[in-house]
Amino acid sequence: MEAIETTENNRVFSKAELYEQSFPWTIIAGQVFAIGSFIPQHPGGFLIRRAIGEDATELFLSHHCPTGPAAKTLERYQIGTLANWDHEVTNVEELWRRRPLQRHFWRRLKESKISLTSNSFEAEFLACSMLMLFFLWCYYCYVRGWWRLNLCCSWFWLRHLDAGLHAAMHGDFRKSKRLQGGLFWVYSLLSHRAMEYYWGSSGLNGCGLSKHWWHHVFPNDPGRDPDWSTMTGIAWVRRHWSAEWHPCHRWQSLYWLPVAMFVEPLLELLQVTCSILEAVASLMEPPMKTPYCARVARFLGLSCEVLLNPGFQLLSFFAQPFWQAFGVLLLVRAISRLLLYPFSEVQHYMPEHILAADQEVFKDMPEWLVGQLTTTANLEFRHPLTWLVDFLMFHGDSHQIEHHLWPAMSFVQYRNAAEVVRATCRTLQLPYYSISYVDGYRKICQQVREHQEPSPRPVLSAKRTRTPQEASDMEGSEDSELKRRTRRKKDNDNSSSS
Repeated sequence: MEAIETTENNRVFSKAELYEQSFPWTIIAGQVFAIGSFIPQHPGGFLIRRAIGEDATELFLSHHCPTGPAAKTLERYQIGTLANWDHEVTNVEELWRRRPLQRHFWRRLKESKISLTSNSFEAEFLACSMLMLFFLWCYYCYVRGWWRLNLCCSWFWLRHLDAGLHAAMHGDFRKSKRLQGGLFWVYSLLSHRAMEYYWGSSGLNGCGLSKHWWHHVFPNDPGRDPDWSTMTGIAWVRRHWSAEWHPCHRWQSLYWLPVAMFVEPLLELLQVTCSILEAVASLMEPPMKTPYCARVARFLGLSCEVLLNPGFQLLSFFAQPFWQAFGVLLLVRAISRLLLYPFSEVQHYMPEHILAADQEVFKDMPEWLVGQLTTTANLEFRHPLTWLVDFLMFHGDSHQIEHHLWPAMSFVQYRNAAEVVRATCRTLQLPYYSISYVDGYRKICQQVREHQEPSPRPVLSAKRTRTPQEASDMEGSEDSELKRRTRRKKDNDNSSSS
């Protein structure tokens, strides 16, 4: 069945019925849309494929301005509604009406004349320039053996390549679809192992929600955020109560840094070696369900990453003595882990904020936007030089808040958007967490000390939540939440001045 435009949209679908359909569909605010014919026309390119087969309500609201034409355009593709929809709202307009805070942030962004895309080809030019510089760096470090340059810069390129794939997956560099596709292809080869996390299974071809997109839907939720897989279960370093405790953890304050710098990177090298051998072996196996071209593509992708990625540097083993290349690689992994620890750890794992949200402290603020602000933080860089280095790494972690509020925003717009978000949060007394690099390490050390002994789940005293009648009254007024916060801000200012 092809995706169709229809005005007969009264059919009620169950989830089971939808999963049996052969056409691309999505759900937004309880409405079912057949979007197959719209996919080639979508201005955001392949981003719409994330909505296929999913409840894309939150994705739609975070990617489209409330005053934009997206909702009207989408109405032409509605084919029915979802059975047993457990929310009162069944259309996008009503959903926006009940989210005054999110609408206010969109309005402030528009008033500041900040778009989601770059105003010129700044992002594309920067990405192409950095890739050319990276290949030049590879020649001098891997082939010519400039090991000092290798030790000094590998950490930077590790973070840049991962952030480049992340930006391309979110639809950045979209001034030119051809250039966007080329950049995505290059970054996906240089960070091939991260493709499953960012892009999803290769068999799905970018459809549905990948692990990274689930991280956007449930940020810092230990039970549902895939990023928490390193913080739960069995680990050398226990930094959260949900991780299984072992007697060795009593000594983790002494061994956690050597383990993070040497043991875990070496374990990853061994695992990648096994993956390469498995990819080679799969080429010699008899015919199976997996197409042979897919097996070849996996082998070539892994080979490109292992040859050129600073975390593996296989090319240097062909041009340098083995022990020199291996020794430099171990030092590169150790230095990179030491310098990049706060980048990929702290702002994603904030147990005190997660616990506060879980214990109903923020349950009287039901908006999706408040949940994102509560469980996300920015890594702060105040010095211009450190900010520039982070900018060249495409702000991979320093603007997590802005990225979570507007996932499709280009990294070149983050700095301006951050000023708007920070000022708006200050006015409305909303949380806006910002963690410095030093505070990041301090937080990691604190978590290591606090969880070296077996401990039960901590408990916070919860604030009184709204009664159903109070919640209904609040939702019944279009801007009641926004007005309430603005009025509270004015009262506080008046009391301070008096």
